Amino acid sequence: MATNNYSLQTTKVRQKPILHVEVRVKSDGDNVIIRTDIIREDVTKWLIDNFAILSLGQELHTLESDLKEPHAQVLESIKVAECTYGEIESGAYHLENVELDVQAYQLRVPTESQCPQQNQNVGEQEKNEIDGPQARIIPLPSKEFDGIWESLLFDQPIPSSLLRAITHMVLLSTRGLDTWVINWNRLILLWGPPGTGKTSLCRGLAQKLAIRLGKHFPRSKLVEIQTHSLGSKFFSESGKLVSKMFETIEAMLLEEEDTFVCVFIDEVETITARREQTIIGNEPLDAMRAVNTLLTALDRLRHHINIIVLCTSNLISALVSPNRLIIYDVFQDNAFIDRIDIKQFIPHPNATVIYEIYKSCFENLSKCGVIEGLTFDVIQLNPQDPETPLQYIEHPADRLILPSYDEMLIGYQIFPDSIPKQLADVASASVGLSGRCLRRLPALSLALHTQNTRCRIHDALTALHQGVTEEQHAKTETEALGGSVK
Repeated sequence: MATNNYSLQTTKVRQKPILHVEVRVKSDGDNVIIRTDIIREDVTKWLIDNFAILSLGQELHTLESDLKEPHAQVLESIKVAECTYGEIESGAYHLENVELDVQAYQLRVPTESQCPQQNQNVGEQEKNEIDGPQARIIPLPSKEFDGIWESLLFDQPIPSSLLRAITHMVLLSTRGLDTWVINWNRLILLWGPPGTGKTSLCRGLAQKLAIRLGKHFPRSKLVEIQTHSLGSKFFSESGKLVSKMFETIEAMLLEEEDTFVCVFIDEVETITARREQTIIGNEPLDAMRAVNTLLTALDRLRHHINIIVLCTSNLISALVSPNRLIIYDVFQDNAFIDRIDIKQFIPHPNATVIYEIYKSCFENLSKCGVIEGLTFDVIQLNPQDPETPLQYIEHPADRLILPSYDEMLIGYQIFPDSIPKQLADVASASVGLSGRCLRRLPALSLALHTQNTRCRIHDALTALHQGVTEEQHAKTETEALGGSVK
């Protein structure tokens, strides 16, 4: 009976939501490593002693007067990042009802002496056989990727869901699973049309995983494989380049068992094309040999617990099931697809996401002094009489602050000439454009269709509308031309 009670208590503890808190340690530019494990313990105690409730997105910057020396002076910020397995919509959590997961990290900046050497060590061959490096190694968390996670915008919580799943996958692997019994490759594929943020999402995931798994792996690295440079101009050399690349990665895993390694293969279809497609080329046997080498390497890597492999692919011609979860007849004999643990489709942004993308772009342009500051509100003509009509008003401000899409729907949709509603209309007209294009258009439209170095948001919106119209027209013409060529 006692055993049953213990089992029930254990199950209850495991169901407790986990509140993830990220503690950034100041970087002095010399890559001096600070004992983040000690900082993690001190911050955890400080949070428990001084806070009853923490909210998602909450940031604390002034810490020196609150935390004990010497760690107070080296901390830059504390941020409540996410809650996993929590169901509270308000985003506020009582600390007594959650398990605190505090992770301290320091942004890394590769030194000039490190970068060339690392690039040469990965997949290096004789100079007359290689036109350029096949990969680069980036220490994580990287200053280069700072802010990339926050810039990711999707209509579904794809980033957080992937982060949660991959973290769980890695932690389960540390339990000593028998890899001959559990066929787990820790291989993730993000696929979809070009320009939807797949590359940025992979880099953001690598950055977040390095922070989230800091307790288990004190160091992390990202290995970005340049797939286009793995093809050799010499017959039979492509397979050797792929083999050498993954032999080097596997050696790294063995030598640095406490280092978490994210391997990132962008446009993986460059390597894993179908046999029918490779026959069209001049060296079909060499291409198939490279594919087989990659598959063999992936089979070896799955025996290591300190690695995941992130891949992207622009599978715009793939056949998919109605729920967009199954990909058919895209890679050679489906051998690569069969090895993938998570297949995530990344669609073009919808109108809601496009609105938020434009909002962030315009607010950044205002922060840089390109667009004049303005805020917006909807009030009653007579505040004393709730029956009087609503009125849309604009207030001059230091910076432009636009309402969110939900706020636009609630307060501004009934005012067709309001800036938020006009922005929503432009967002709707932009559906079908890639995320890469959407983030380019606000600034590009200003350069093309305005004369002054500083303008009003009204002029910026007019310019953006013109830019979107031109871009959609060019897209239609390009698609028609492509169809006629076929």
